[in-house]
Amino acid sequence: MLINDGIKIIFVNICTCPLVISGRERAAKETIAGQLVWIILLLAGMGKRFILLLMVVFLACNRQSDGENRAPTIVITRAETDIVDSDSARFEWQGTDRDGWVTHYLYWLDDSVMKCTTQATSVTLRRLSYGAHLFGVQAVDDAGAVSLTALAPFSVSNEELIPRVGTDTGLEIITWNIQNFPRAGESTLARLRLVISRLDADLYCIQEIEDTLAFLRLLQGAAGYAGFFSQDNYGSFYQKTGIIYKRDIIQFRNVRQIFWDNDSFPRPPLVAMGTASHNGRDFDFCLIVLHLKAGSDYVDRLRRAGACRQLKYYLDSVLITSGGANFIVAGDWNDRLDAHSDSNVLRPFLEDSLDYFFLTRELTGNGYNSSLIRGNVIFDHILITRSVLPYYAGGSTAILRLDDYISSYENLISDHRPVMATFPVFGQLPKVGVEPTSPSLGGGF
Repeated sequence: MLINDGIKIIFVNICTCPLVISGRERAAKETIAGQLVWIILLLAGMGKRFILLLMVVFLACNRQSDGENRAPTIVITRAETDIVDSDSARFEWQGTDRDGWVTHYLYWLDDSVMKCTTQATSVTLRRLSYGAHLFGVQAVDDAGAVSLTALAPFSVSNEELIPRVGTDTGLEIITWNIQNFPRAGESTLARLRLVISRLDADLYCIQEIEDTLAFLRLLQGAAGYAGFFSQDNYGSFYQKTGIIYKRDIIQFRNVRQIFWDNDSFPRPPLVAMGTASHNGRDFDFCLIVLHLKAGSDYVDRLRRAGACRQLKYYLDSVLITSGGANFIVAGDWNDRLDAHSDSNVLRPFLEDSLDYFFLTRELTGNGYNSSLIRGNVIFDHILITRSVLPYYAGGSTAILRLDDYISSYENLISDHRPVMATFPVFGQLPKVGVEPTSPSLGGGF
């Protein structure tokens, strides 16, 4: 490309020393290489004007041969992806233009029609709403050309608003399938520690512990809590059950597992005798944490049905020999209480309503109370025996909708919501000889 007439005029004005150019030199100037040689010759007489001329030549030689302007480019150099306990986010970027300069930038949030203009290379967005967002930014050059859009997805969580469910008079028992723990590695551990601390519940019945070392690290970072996990192992991919509890309130003993090598129980249920003590009150109970066979085909349902029949027989036998132990059975039952009676795998317990009570039963039929993120059903249940009913008087059961506070809950923690039952055993003691009444149930929060 020949140097345009405007640049030649600049050359004439800048150069104060005369230069005689021969015909051969004039011909050489008609090529790009010749122009560069001619410029070098001019530099000898320019002195202090060297820098200005160099800038002109640089801009001229970087124009495309067809005379078209190149659009600028932009890259985001800093972006926050997961914002916790804050309503602001900072973004930084860098724009470049090969044949000119960037004059300003355009940025926006989500699907906003209006774009904000700035000459800065950073911005802090404030008063962000809960949920997923998308930040976009473009560069504009001196010729008005606009770059491609640089995008940065991020989410805002309101975890500081997670309500405290722990009370001074109640024993809070939560069953929680923490899907393939840790679902997102160390990010899952950090988030679970925070949630456990915020909820402040007394006891967590856990399912789907895939990494036992990560579970131990979780316990190490959960102040005031202790825990243990089951000893079953059925291959390189396994999902253990476990228990997390406040060590200054609950003590466990006689930990064991039942139904080993039983096809109806792919994961032998975890059993532990526990004593909860607080405010001068004691509550003895036998806790069973289970995780029944998943799946919706005929064989899966048949195995769950067989598990419920065998578990019912086991509990009946122990209740007879013990004179009425306080059983609490919590976990992922992988089936619904409101299924048709002919195909309801939980029927053995439902038909014996004098001795067994599902605390989650009154929550069924309401999609808001679903224990699954993507479904309108409750698969996670808490079952108690008749002897526990007096200790549950005045208590409540609820689905904890943590995904309303943690925007990335499903990706970070689980596709299940926790289910919690509160037993007010640390307040007024149950009256001896009073006939138990039906459970009083709450809803989600």
